[in-house]
Amino acid sequence: MKRGFALPIFSLLLSALPLKALEIQGMSVPPTAQVNGQKLQLNGAGLRTFALLMIPIKIYVASVYTPAAIRTATSMMSSQGPMQFDFTFLRAVGQSDVVKAWTSQFAQSVSYTYPGYARDRDAFIAMLGPLKNMGVEQVQLIGTNTVVFDQGSLKGTIPGRDFQKSFLSLWFGSNPVAADLKASLLGM
Repeated sequence: MKRGFALPIFSLLLSALPLKALEIQGMSVPPTAQVNGQKLQLNGAGLRTFALLMIPIKIYVASVYTPAAIRTATSMMSSQGPMQFDFTFLRAVGQSDVVKAWTSQFAQSVSYTYPGYARDRDAFIAMLGPLKNMGVEQVQLIGTNTVVFDQGSLKGTIPGRDFQKSFLSLWFGSNPVAADLKASLLGM
């Protein structure tokens, strides 16, 4: 077999194998997700921790699903999707802490803003409520819409590609929420 054909054939064989769930912190992360009738594959997943008095606190498991593997931040930022982000919380979180956490993440990590950004950011945060242990916040990027689910309930939609770019910049921009989580979501 010629050397140039080995990698494409190997990749084809791997894609034919059944996908397995990934396990993080005892939680099973499914290998695929359905978004708007399209099957997406797990691109990457990782654990978000926060240091409190130098003690790491495990907050949530994040996962992102894409139509095909995306391994660079630039490619992720320019992807037209669809995509799905799941945030499974490893502890119960009250409403005020949910608002504080998202507000802080947006303030510290968003590297893409636009006229109307503050309005869209505030609308997004207002869609998210208190979380029970293992509660899931889910964000789907479909066309130019950002669709928000909180613990399985549809909470609303934010129209426009601009907000999608802002949301993506939280994880893949120049100052991501967590560098190790960025690498994990990119499957590295």
